[in-house]
Amino acid sequence: MRRLETFARPLRAVHSGAGLTRRQLLRLGVGSVGVLGLPLLSPERSSAAADAPQRLLLVFTPNGTVPNSYWPAAGLSETDFVLNEIMKPFEAHRERVLILKGLRNAVAETGPGGPHQKGVGGLFTNADLQEGSFVDGDGSKSGWANGPSVDQEAARYVGQASYLPSLELGVRVIENEVRARISYAGPGAPMPPVNSPLVAYQRLFSQFLSTDTESTARRESVLDAVKRQYDVLNPQLSRPDQTKLEQHMDLVRGLERRMGIAVEESCYRPEAPPDWAEDDEATMPDIAATQFELLATAFACDLTRVATVQISSAVNSIRYPWLGSNGSGHTLSHSSNPESQAEIVLREQWAAQHIADLMTTLAAIPEGDGTVLDHTLIVWGNELGWGATHTHDNLPFVLAGGAPGVRTGRYVQYDRVPHGALLRTLLHAMGVPNAGLGHPDFWTDPLNLA
Repeated sequence: MRRLETFARPLRAVHSGAGLTRRQLLRLGVGSVGVLGLPLLSPERSSAAADAPQRLLLVFTPNGTVPNSYWPAAGLSETDFVLNEIMKPFEAHRERVLILKGLRNAVAETGPGGPHQKGVGGLFTNADLQEGSFVDGDGSKSGWANGPSVDQEAARYVGQASYLPSLELGVRVIENEVRARISYAGPGAPMPPVNSPLVAYQRLFSQFLSTDTESTARRESVLDAVKRQYDVLNPQLSRPDQTKLEQHMDLVRGLERRMGIAVEESCYRPEAPPDWAEDDEATMPDIAATQFELLATAFACDLTRVATVQISSAVNSIRYPWLGSNGSGHTLSHSSNPESQAEIVLREQWAAQHIADLMTTLAAIPEGDGTVLDHTLIVWGNELGWGATHTHDNLPFVLAGGAPGVRTGRYVQYDRVPHGALLRTLLHAMGVPNAGLGHPDFWTDPLNLA
């Protein structure tokens, strides 16, 4: 099957069409020069932030891991560890990963629902579940999660600076129930992932104007007009308003730099992917690879700064025949025999390889004083520590990439710390004010990951 050809054509108009539309600073329609209002962004959104935005990516795989093949062999210090079998794909990025052990989903010990329901629903929300009619494997019933997820909290704060506030991608997430949703806009408001790469592509790129020379020149002339308006307006303002307007113009200057430099060098528009069947094991490898490639493009072009990738859902029955793994996913996770565990290891390795490949791609794209990977925090999580016991202890969390206050190249172990502390740390890394998320009893002090 034909794979998506990533970074195939220059996307010269992305930042002009995207950023200006989201901020409503300029109207790029025919005959319109635009309106230069005072910025809606807070003062800390400087040109430096525009040049190197912080991003957050959540990745989910279901049904627990295989502890003996997942956790590293620890040495004498946090930096002295040996990656285990599942984590081997990260070997080339060993210094860019942070493995956290000893976090528990404490909120999963409260409220209605079964272990998978409460595990998935609370994973990125720190919230218990509402009453409802969704049925878990043990017969327990629940509704949706009772609060927003960490990605949507981050998107509310940083998302308006990009074309899409957030991007939710899926790989065979077909069910419409609590075990199949990791992202929430609010209580009882799940964000369904897009399973079709073609639909995701259309969502990312369909609104952009032509990238021909005439259109590019027209957008550049609009920027010139805005700067002329600024020169006229600035002397008439009070000092505080001058400061706000200058910050506004910093964003415009950053846009101009992107059009002339960043977009030319690292922002490319991919070819449209095929319209693959979404619930077909034969297309799953291509869909997964393409979703991650689209995500790399979206980050490189600053189309979004917050995203999730969900690979299947809890209690799934899918096979991975391209890996020689033909067992039912949920059934395998309940078995302790070596053959079943080996199949889970193969599937987790496959997911780890996709994340590692994304890291390689992002690390090759220059941005600011580093790369896109330096400004992207990737979080890989699972609703269970071990599927065979349905435990919510020792949830497998890997952080990768870069963010303020997050020092990678380490294996850090805790003693049953509520994972709400990690979610709070993620919001701090994104610069989000210290708002509560989910159950207040488990919204503990952030982890010290520096």
